[in-house]
Amino acid sequence: MAIQLFYIRSGLAVDVLDLERRIVYFENAGRVNTERTLRLAVERAQELGIKNMVVASTHGYTAGKVLEILSETNLRLVVVGISRESFSKDALRALEDREFPLLFSDEVEYTHPQLMKNAFRKLSEGVKVCMDICVVAAEGGVIPEGDEVVAVAGTGQSGFEPGGGADTALVMIPRKSREFNTLPGKEKRRDLKEIICKPR
Repeated sequence: MAIQLFYIRSGLAVDVLDLERRIVYFENAGRVNTERTLRLAVERAQELGIKNMVVASTHGYTAGKVLEILSETNLRLVVVGISRESFSKDALRALEDREFPLLFSDEVEYTHPQLMKNAFRKLSEGVKVCMDICVVAAEGGVIPEGDEVVAVAGTGQSGFEPGGGADTALVMIPRKSREFNTLPGKEKRRDLKEIICKPR
């Protein structure tokens, strides 16, 4: 169903545009959704002309999967892990061979208050992680601030098979910590542009 939007000026309703976008909701969270999530994310990035894709990968499983899919595209990949010690050496070499940036959150100075994290977790763990990795990528200087990216993350390993995979994809505008953690003017509040998919 299309959503009809109107802009009110001087008492007149002016038809602006119709928006109709599909959101995919997964019945179950976790690794089983990885390939579908990545393909949905790549598809939406190409539709919007987005150049950068930021992907969370703790051990390298998701990074390996996205490298397979991105071989068919011109998208630039940024991978954000937690620590270098827990990341697969094979996945690390594969990213280096393609010259895609790899950052680790324990090596980048950034802030994301716990209250904000908890609020995003109400949407899903993957939504919270998408927010984290976009801040890390912005602070690390590997993506331009203010340009839309597609961010991909997952529910994590708790209660799921090791190497949590991906089940959440968003269209976002990355910000550094200082701007992300404040409430700027109305236009800059809408950093989360679209939900592509997430667990239900």
